[in-house]
Amino acid sequence: MSAPTTSAPWASDFSKAVPSHRDIDSTTGFFIVNQAFAQRYLSSRDPLGANILIGVLSPAPSKVPVIGVVANARDLGVETNPEPEIYLPGYGLHAVFLIRSSLDPQALAPVIRNAVLSVDPTQPIYHVQAVDEVLSDSVSRQRMTAALLGSFAILTLLLSAIGIFGVLSYSVARRTREIGVRMAIGAGRTQILALVLRQAATLGLVGIAAGLIFALLSARLLSSLLFQTTRTDVMSVSISIGALLLVTLAAVALPAARAASVDPVEALRSE
Repeated sequence: MSAPTTSAPWASDFSKAVPSHRDIDSTTGFFIVNQAFAQRYLSSRDPLGANILIGVLSPAPSKVPVIGVVANARDLGVETNPEPEIYLPGYGLHAVFLIRSSLDPQALAPVIRNAVLSVDPTQPIYHVQAVDEVLSDSVSRQRMTAALLGSFAILTLLLSAIGIFGVLSYSVARRTREIGVRMAIGAGRTQILALVLRQAATLGLVGIAAGLIFALLSARLLSSLLFQTTRTDVMSVSISIGALLLVTLAAVALPAARAASVDPVEALRSE
């Protein structure tokens, strides 16, 4: 049994205690702890060789040495923080083997199965999975929720673009005579285009400001769906604002072009 290595400076030497098969069959031979346990309870000393007192309420408590520190595992899901854990010796009710290989997991599974059966033909073998499959299954709920929210977000962007396009088209149609007068007294197409774009920018900025306020207020409800991302992540907010600005520009392009191409004579004749 080889002890795993970690990046902690005190976890670089595992030679203080070497477990044997007898230790594995034992129930109180040694403990292996994770990094969260070592940092919370053993941070003031070298955890290797430290003793954990068990059975404190019994007449003769036992001191069990720590012989190794392993990396944290997110057993309750990737969205939860690692908790202090103690790994007990012994295989318990069933054994779980992790095998690292550069071969394809599907091609490796029959080889592993045959190797186990050659040692014990009665040994049941089940749940043979690649680590990528296990990870994918563990985040399936979050992936489905993200896909659902993403679909609603795309639909919202589409409805926003249609709304901005409709409002600006109606505004340009209602201001056709005004635009004709402006062009008749010397306003150029660039000035008319800037007029419509200013109106669109006002609508877009008001919408972005309102959206940011509601997003910050509702961020607490979405915090359970975020993994290693804060509720006010600057990158996410910047991408959202950029997407809304692009949608606004796309929606205003046709009304702005229509306003800039108005014939002053026809505009002055319109009611």
